[in-house]
Amino acid sequence: MARRSGVSNERMEYLRVTDAQTVRASVLDKSAVTVTRLSRDTPNHGFVDQHAPEDAFMMSYQLQDYHGDLWVDGRNVSAPAFHAGNFTFYDYNRSWQANMKSAFDCVNFYIPRAAWTTLEEDLGTRRIDTLNIRPGGDVDDQTVRGLVGALLPSFAVPGQASRLFLDHLGLALCTHLAVTYGERSQPRAVHSGGLSPWQLRRATELIEARLDGDLQVADIAQACGLSPSYFSRAFKLSTGMPPYQWLLGRRIDKAQHLLRTTNRPLGEIALDCGFADQSHFSRVFASAVGASPGQWRKAVLA
Repeated sequence: MARRSGVSNERMEYLRVTDAQTVRASVLDKSAVTVTRLSRDTPNHGFVDQHAPEDAFMMSYQLQDYHGDLWVDGRNVSAPAFHAGNFTFYDYNRSWQANMKSAFDCVNFYIPRAAWTTLEEDLGTRRIDTLNIRPGGDVDDQTVRGLVGALLPSFAVPGQASRLFLDHLGLALCTHLAVTYGERSQPRAVHSGGLSPWQLRRATELIEARLDGDLQVADIAQACGLSPSYFSRAFKLSTGMPPYQWLLGRRIDKAQHLLRTTNRPLGEIALDCGFADQSHFSRVFASAVGASPGQWRKAVLA
């Protein structure tokens, strides 16, 4: 079914929920996964509007038990309950309708099909037309649960999540769904090494130049002449950690240098090192070092 020109389900307006929180992850060069948290405390939300036909998908992860009626291509689907911690999957190329009966709290992922294009090349798969998940299926997946759990704090304080971190989670989710539920062909041989010295130097220079984290994995990958998915794997092989963790380490290193060599206030150091504010700086620093910035400075200068 062709996508309607200029019409997208990315904002999920057809669900008729006005109070929504949204973050975006740029998974590949020309596509982004949009993640929206939607909730309603009272039951009987009713029927949702008709979504636009589109070459895209939605994964809906439940933060609390939910029940309602579901129709796919005009046929009622047996879906008695969706349990907290599980997800279900919707293909926007199919026509589905829902009558939302209970209260709900969910995290919905809008995934354009283009988000899997480069992954298909790297993983050696055929085109992923859809996932092998039945309509209305209530899927228990520990990996998805962990990824959503890591993402949830980003809704509470959106400015504290770096783009590298969000890109990493989006790429990890799309890769997991493709490998676990996508229809796969015989894999091709792929390179399994890390980055070359010049690629590693270029990548780390780019990250250090943008400690605020306002940098996409796709940007760094392009500078290294690699696809985003291959770059992420190669970077971890070379450094032992994904790009966002390396970024966090450089933030801590710079903060320690400034704490040790200057008398600048903690709030100034926090902003200079790419943290959202002093509270964010103190929390992350204490988690990494085992002491607050003030305590660490006092101990080092004693």
